[in-house]
Amino acid sequence: MSKSTSVLVALGVVGGLGVAALPLSTYADGTPKSNDVGITLTLDDELQISADKSTTDKVDLSGDSHTGDATITVTTNNTKGYNLGIKGSAATNATALTSTTNANDTIAAAAGTVAAPAAFDTAKSEWGYRLATWEADKFAGVTGNNDVIKTTSVPTTSTGDATVVTFGVSIADGQAAGTYEGQVTFTATNNAVSGS
Repeated sequence: MSKSTSVLVALGVVGGLGVAALPLSTYADGTPKSNDVGITLTLDDELQISADKSTTDKVDLSGDSHTGDATITVTTNNTKGYNLGIKGSAATNATALTSTTNANDTIAAAAGTVAAPAAFDTAKSEWGYRLATWEADKFAGVTGNNDVIKTTSVPTTSTGDATVVTFGVSIADGQAAGTYEGQVTFTATNNAVSGS
């Protein structure tokens, strides 16, 4: 993470061309003299995001629980904090898991939303994500928009602010066998600071 700072120090100099031009009383009166120095420090907003997932660079939902986690860490020095968003970004079908052998075989995003996560519809195959603060069986489906899943109002620590996102899938009877893949994009955005 890079830090960009600039320090401006404004100095004023009071003086004349020669001491002889000033009366002797100016030096001998004992009155304290002062001079103001303006100091300005500008720190640019820093924002960094990283995802900690499996060593294959994919969250694998193949296990018995059909769930897997990604830990998203955001680091910012922005005084008003940040927003963390998620959106579906797969090339073939942005919001679905798509079979690697037959693009017509898909698993749709769950109907639940960030505002109203819901249990999977067991009558069909669905996939989605949940946050630790939600009920364990409630998921939201990804959309093509950057849906905000977390908002903070203060800067993070130097080690960042971690959010665990759990992905899950429900497989209905009759779902075609194969490997299904999808993709999501997490985006962190600094909140606006008044006057900037």
